Amino acid sequence: MLKTEQRPALQPTPTVPDSPPPQRSLLHRNRRLGLGLLLALLAGGAMLLRFSPWSARDRDLTPYTVLAETGSLSGVITASGELQADRRVNISPSKQGLLKELMVDEGDVVEEGQVLALMDPRDYSDRLDERRALMRQAEANFLGKQDEFERRRQLHEQEVVSADDFSRVRNQMLASQAAVIAARERIQQLEEEGRELRIRAPFSGTITARFAEPGAFVTPTTTASANAGATSSSIVELSQGREVAAKVPESDIGRIALGQQAEIRVDAFPDERFQAMVDEIAPRAEKRDNVTSFTVKLQLKDPPERLRIGMTADINFQTGRSAPKTLVPTVAIVTENGKPGVLLVGEQQQPSFQAVELGSSSGDRTAILNGLPSGTRVFIDLPPWAKRERN
Repeated sequence: MLKTEQRPALQPTPTVPDSPPPQRSLLHRNRRLGLGLLLALLAGGAMLLRFSPWSARDRDLTPYTVLAETGSLSGVITASGELQADRRVNISPSKQGLLKELMVDEGDVVEEGQVLALMDPRDYSDRLDERRALMRQAEANFLGKQDEFERRRQLHEQEVVSADDFSRVRNQMLASQAAVIAARERIQQLEEEGRELRIRAPFSGTITARFAEPGAFVTPTTTASANAGATSSSIVELSQGREVAAKVPESDIGRIALGQQAEIRVDAFPDERFQAMVDEIAPRAEKRDNVTSFTVKLQLKDPPERLRIGMTADINFQTGRSAPKTLVPTVAIVTENGKPGVLLVGEQQQPSFQAVELGSSSGDRTAILNGLPSGTRVFIDLPPWAKRERN
């Protein structure tokens, strides 16, 4: 007979709270603390890497610096200038009056002595006729006195008239002769005045400006108005030839000499070059806006007619190569406290100012006379790590 064994009933599982065991919560906090400590160490390492001496040495200076080198400047000095007339004059009448006729216009080429304008003669013809009549009267009076003198001279030789009577007649004849001479001189003066009514060109050239129209009241040109270009009292401006007036800086004038060759470029014809030669160097400097310069005049060689007065010109003076000197790019020159200098590579690769004595410049390079040996590295641009507070 089989015997059945009865199992005990299963007990229900007790409810467990959701909170983690104490050991697991502590492990989670330790992990977060370790991660924060690691990030702090990495940040500190980055800061140390940025400002440590060995990191500064690893900065790339190539884009910001160049080496000063020994060399010779190219033999070209550049300057700006303007085309002007080699010879120019404002033409006006010798006496004030009304302009009756103007026979030329701007751009006309005229010859020396050519009539350019006529002044209003007013009563000139009447005054000339009057003076000629007075001269004829004086001549007739002189002839009568001369005949009387001859008769008295013969009688005086025959001792018929006294010496006093003869002397009186002689003086009358001489006075009438002087009156004739005076009348002729007055006519000559009036005829000269008539010739001055015809305004003529004093030299051959081109009419470059026209200041008056027929009927205008014009006066003699003064020295001041002659230098002014256009005046309300002149008639026309006459110009001859072409020259270039250049403004050369004081630092370069020592390399300019009479007869020196130069090349001219004008904005109107940018692809063409015109040859010129230094003809005059001003003995006195001009100072404008704290810039000292000298005016240098150049004569153009066979200037074409298309070159106009007043055109802006760029001038390249050929000077030959200079003696070897320390050269730096012109952009490397800075000023601190009013002194020129350059920026050297200092501690922590910071720019450090070094005063220098500047020489001549040519193109994009400048010579250093004192204060910078060849081979020294200088900044041409401030790097991102440079301190910007500079005077």
